[in-house]
Amino acid sequence: MKQCPGAGVAHGVDGIAVSNTTLARDGLKDAQAQETGGLSGRPVFRRSTIMLARVYRATGGKIPLIGIGGIDSAAAALEKIEAGATLLQLYTGLIYDGPGLIGEIKSHLAREVRRAGQSNLAGLRGRKAEHWAGLPL
Repeated sequence: MKQCPGAGVAHGVDGIAVSNTTLARDGLKDAQAQETGGLSGRPVFRRSTIMLARVYRATGGKIPLIGIGGIDSAAAALEKIEAGATLLQLYTGLIYDGPGLIGEIKSHLAREVRRAGQSNLAGLRGRKAEHWAGLPL
């Protein structure tokens, strides 16, 4: 993906929602591999996080990105932030784990910010983007 940090800003893009669902079933070996329609939740985490990191890298981190896809734990939320997300969208994880997931994520992110010696999440944003962006889809 070509780096174009000014393109989105020049066109008035306020943010980008990255990778909600997929039709791909690559690598799935369970019942979901035979289903039709959009796939969401844990099975899309890896692919969606790679795409998030690639968009982060391509935009130079200059456009807010919404990390979506497979956020079903506090650790998954942190991975999305570290791959480049400014915001997170929860759906499938929230359906299965309930509203307590939000508190778990908030507490975990606050601990990680303190552990990293940062004052806010911005210090964690994108710190693993190169790793994620370099992985094959």
